[in-house]
Amino acid sequence: MQTTEPSNQKKVVKVIFAWQDEKEEKWLEQMAREGWQLESVAPFVYWFTRSAPEKTAYRLDYKYTLDKDYQEYLALFKDAGWELAATLSNWHYFRIRPQNEIVPEIYNSDRAKAQKYRRLLFGMIPFFPLFMVLLTRITSGPYETGGSSIIWMFIAIKILMLAILSLWVYALIKIVGRIKKLESSQKE
Repeated sequence: MQTTEPSNQKKVVKVIFAWQDEKEEKWLEQMAREGWQLESVAPFVYWFTRSAPEKTAYRLDYKYTLDKDYQEYLALFKDAGWELAATLSNWHYFRIRPQNEIVPEIYNSDRAKAQKYRRLLFGMIPFFPLFMVLLTRITSGPYETGGSSIIWMFIAIKILMLAILSLWVYALIKIVGRIKKLESSQKE
């Protein structure tokens, strides 16, 4: 974790993956207890603003911003007392300052929570053909016509693409595992 702190602003670089959203929520709550409220987020980068230390609950949800009911979705959260703190693509970071020790949840069941991961899963599926096209294109690179520096560049790109594809497959497995775990806990 890397941080930079110009007075009342703080940037934190932290690697948290999509299937670790509950871990991320807990970390954001700890930051709020230490007096740092989330202002914006980018992949693995969080910006905070100094505030009074306070109990703040964070919940993350995955919702397509292009859905026709998107404005109703945001209004539903606002009416329930949740503030939209930040967005990252289709990830929404909501926060609430609970009036007592009970923190309201945004899902009323594990089955409903599993739907969040299903939406995420369906959002990831279109990337598979892109990976396959890129890997195929890189595999048929100009190895025989290029110099050694071009050959090494294509090898490095191919290794990078294979690493990204491996992480993507690992993410799919983890997300499917979360869905199955949530759905099985509903049956118990």
